[in-house]
Amino acid sequence: MSSGATHFGVVDQAIKSMKTVEEYIDVGMETTIDVVQDLVENDKENEAGVSELESVMKSYIKMESDLHRFLEAVNQVKQKTSKSRERLDLESLLDKTLEELPEGNVELLCHDHEKFKDFKERILEIQHPDDESTPAPSMPGSSGTADDDVAMTQPEINTRCPYTGMEMKNPVKNKVCGHKYDKEGIMQHIKNKGKRAKCPINGCGNTKALEVSCLEEDRELKRFIERKQRGKRSQRT
Repeated sequence: MSSGATHFGVVDQAIKSMKTVEEYIDVGMETTIDVVQDLVENDKENEAGVSELESVMKSYIKMESDLHRFLEAVNQVKQKTSKSRERLDLESLLDKTLEELPEGNVELLCHDHEKFKDFKERILEIQHPDDESTPAPSMPGSSGTADDDVAMTQPEINTRCPYTGMEMKNPVKNKVCGHKYDKEGIMQHIKNKGKRAKCPINGCGNTKALEVSCLEEDRELKRFIERKQRGKRSQRT
């Protein structure tokens, strides 16, 4: 085995480890969102706590950006060295490639980051529960227009998983047909049926095999469910 191949073997192992780090960063952001939600629910005026957690979110987003930047640099170095017959100094080449890649601006990164948007929206929804500016999620078969969303009232939206019959906690949407299910339930359906798994909704015209790649997290419906649950809790108290 050549020296270059050996180096790349080590690099590939490091990349796998970094993918694990990326998962930890993602979990950290999700946990921070949960913590700020609990914080604001218990103390809506705790600006210092919210500010501290916002800084934590920004740190995670910066780490994620730096990680992606490093992985992109590694990928570019691998491409360059695979095309070169000369023996190259991988470390120096990686440093040079990193310097050439632009470093992300934290504020701009946060502005376009879905989890940071989720973080801010959770706070607003709790601090201003009567604000109807946030539309209800569109459901399969609807036109999806803003007027339809505003007109749709909470009781009209089915938040029960059509597969398990239980209230959804982590809703996911089928990217092909638009039907929505609870993540845990539909993952079990896919596991049980294997390659024969299809959308479990009766009468659904989607004949495509249902795979994990067909599903995407439905943040809008999840926020709606959480608002609904908060409303029930406030009525009990």
